[in-house]
Amino acid sequence: MTREVLDKILSSAKGVTATEGSFEAGADHHVNFYIGQPGQAMVVNEVAACRLEEEYAVVTTREKRTTLYVEYAAIHAVSVRPPREEASRRAGFS
Repeated sequence: MTREVLDKILSSAKGVTATEGSFEAGADHHVNFYIGQPGQAMVVNEVAACRLEEEYAVVTTREKRTTLYVEYAAIHAVSVRPPREEASRRAGFS
């Protein structure tokens, strides 16, 4: 992936806020990055923020506030999952 493609993806993703090359995931949205070689990608779960530098991306996760520095070529996909809708449930049989 290139910097430009990642910028377009994150700019258009619902639940992701863009501010001059930096992106922040909404509190209830689940953003994951897939990095590594094709067929051997690693999932970076619960991305909280991403800053696009000239040659790499700075990815920060929610849990443990881990920061990864990733070359754009290593990023293969980004997934964004909206918050789960609370279904109204009734007791008993329906």
